[in-house]
Amino acid sequence: MVWKKFYGVTDFSYLDTDFLESLDTKSSSIISTSNEKGKVINNFECYIACPMNTEKASTAKVGDKVTVRLPSSKEAEAEIVYIVEEKNDHRVIVFKITDYVEELIEYREIYVDIIWWSYRGLKISNSAIFEENDISYVQRSKAGYTDKIYVKVLRQNDTYSIIQNYTAEELTELNIDSKSIKNRKELNVYDEVLLH
Repeated sequence: MVWKKFYGVTDFSYLDTDFLESLDTKSSSIISTSNEKGKVINNFECYIACPMNTEKASTAKVGDKVTVRLPSSKEAEAEIVYIVEEKNDHRVIVFKITDYVEELIEYREIYVDIIWWSYRGLKISNSAIFEENDISYVQRSKAGYTDKIYVKVLRQNDTYSIIQNYTAEELTELNIDSKSIKNRKELNVYDEVLLH
């Protein structure tokens, strides 16, 4: 995704897709330097603007926090500071970045990834998740035995869920009996689970 970058600007009312395309810059092109000219840079923050039409972009609000993966693969926290509504659910979203600005000062246009949400856990098919008394669990098949393993669903879409194992303390708070907690098993990578 191509992102146009702006430094030291707080009025974004002139931004739209046509303006960004009219800048006629090439991605990853370096701004030339000379002895006759200089550039003024606030090295504490920069702004990146991008036309977007994704589902996440359509529900984004000023003040939302996201993560931006830079060309160097480093990830920087960013805040949405301005949104321009356009036709056909298109929006121009301006992000403010305060980390790794020194890596960005040479470029006018760069490729970055926007990470709208991030969770760390196991990815599992929704059809492997069962519910009992509003508590999710999976049935693991191992060495001919089937174990019931309680899991918390961190994030879910139409097909997959990101899950984690519950800790003993969390299971106690959920009123799981102490015998089940003491004998509990955990789901690990490459375990086989039963589907509905």
